[in-house]
Amino acid sequence: MFWLTWRQHRTQLLVTLGFLAVVGGILLLSGQAALGSANGKISSYCYGGGVPCREYDAGLEALYQKIYPLIVILPFVPLLAGVFWGAPLLAREYERGTYQLVWTQSVSRGRWLVTKFGVLAVAAALAGLASGQMVGRWLEIFPGKAETLSETSYFGAVGIAPAAWWLFAFALGAAAGVLVRKTLPAIAITVAVFVAASIALMLLRPHYAEPVRTAGVDPSTNDGLIVQAGRVAPDGRELRLVDEVPGCPRGKGMNACIEAAGYQDFTVYQPAARFWRFQWTEAGILLAATAVLGGAAVGGTVRRRR
Repeated sequence: MFWLTWRQHRTQLLVTLGFLAVVGGILLLSGQAALGSANGKISSYCYGGGVPCREYDAGLEALYQKIYPLIVILPFVPLLAGVFWGAPLLAREYERGTYQLVWTQSVSRGRWLVTKFGVLAVAAALAGLASGQMVGRWLEIFPGKAETLSETSYFGAVGIAPAAWWLFAFALGAAAGVLVRKTLPAIAITVAVFVAASIALMLLRPHYAEPVRTAGVDPSTNDGLIVQAGRVAPDGRELRLVDEVPGCPRGKGMNACIEAAGYQDFTVYQPAARFWRFQWTEAGILLAATAVLGGAAVGGTVRRRR
């Protein structure tokens, strides 16, 4: 069964491996270039409100910005496992009618399905772990970029989250294939649900834990995930930062005027120190969804007569 699984799915596996190798090559070359730019110009990275400036290598920042678009799209790469591995896994058997022959052999339907599903699930998890490790090691080259919650756009591309996303996408594709028994509709369902899940978890992420509230300007919020920012009026009302303060026109000196009027800024945020806690939380949510989808795919196939 292992050899059969490899023979049937080697093209998808090799293409995915090649894609990851290309991404790894890009990260490796850009990382070596970044390490070689140690003598680049130093610029000051400053934050408002009197927070001290950070010294930052301008050469490193330029290299980071060049590769940043690739990092942003990596959270959607697990769709490869859903579209090319999961969706055709069972839908293609139904479309071609080959399931009538396969499931009447000496190997039981359950064993056939569990073996194929298990092998591809392990491959998906390993691909996700490899991807997350590559991106994580690359980000370590750039000060303040690794293990930060402020960059929500690539949170799913680093750490252990990619492995969970790859497994989720694969199980989603397999379940969609069992549901519709057609490859193209299963692919469409997989893409739609995956994108919806990505958006849903991105919106849910700031609430994985009780946020911290700080008054005034706190440097620790720079790498954290901002949930809310505003200011408190002298009468206790909370305003947004974009709301006008009576008697303090916008422009030079506005901040001093606001402070003199008795208004105090506040920030509600998730500290960067919670990065791994949030990684495990998101992975747990995705693994639970994967278990449900995998059970639906396996159970629906084993029970189905034709």
